[in-house]
Amino acid sequence: MEFFRNYLYWMLWGIAFLILLVFYIKRQKPVRTFLLGSITGLTALFLLHFYGEAIGFAPTLCTTNLLTSSVLGIPGTALIILTHALTG
Repeated sequence: MEFFRNYLYWMLWGIAFLILLVFYIKRQKPVRTFLLGSITGLTALFLLHFYGEAIGFAPTLCTTNLLTSSVLGIPGTALIILTHALTG
């Protein structure tokens, strides 16, 4: 079961990364779009970390979560919440 969770996590991460990569490339200003997405994703992660106890989930600020939120933005933070919900 642990293998499936790991596989599912990396599969979702890869799919989200590819979708956002295509999204960033199609923008007129891809660097600014990427930076804005990174800032909003990290802000969402920090808010969830510090105030997430109110909803019952406060993720740690580990390297994986920081990279996920900075590369994928808000969808990355949603992915962190989704994987927490799937793992129980």
